[in-house]
Amino acid sequence: MKFTQLHKYLDLYFEGQATLEKEAILMDYFSKPVVDVKLAQLKPYFEAIASEHKQTYEGPLPDKPSSKTNWLRAVAIAAVAVFGIFMTQLNDIQAIQPNPEELMFEEFKVHMYFVSQKLNKRH
Repeated sequence: MKFTQLHKYLDLYFEGQATLEKEAILMDYFSKPVVDVKLAQLKPYFEAIASEHKQTYEGPLPDKPSSKTNWLRAVAIAAVAVFGIFMTQLNDIQAIQPNPEELMFEEFKVHMYFVSQKLNKRH
C-alpha cells in the first residue's frame, strides 16, 4: 500500500470519518510485524484496538426491568416534577410581596410628590 494513501486513511480514521473498509485496511497494515518507521508509534494503539475487538462478554445478561420498577420510576419522576413546580410557585409568590421597607419608601415617594406639587403651585 502506498504511504500517502495510508496517511489519508489515518487522517480519516482519527477524524472519525473512515469507513469500515478503511479501518480494516489500517488494522491489517498495523498487524504486520514490520511497519514503516514513521508510523511505528501508532502500532501499539492499533494492536490494543485489535485485542479489544477480540474480547467478548461471557457473563449473564441483565434482566429486563419489571413493570413494577417502571411504575415506581414514573411515580418518582412525577413527585419530583410536582415538587419543582411547587417550589417555583412559592419563590414567585415570595418575590411579589414587598417587604416593609419598600412599602414605607413608596409611601414616602407619594408624600414627596404631593409636597412638590404644592410647592410648584405657589411659585
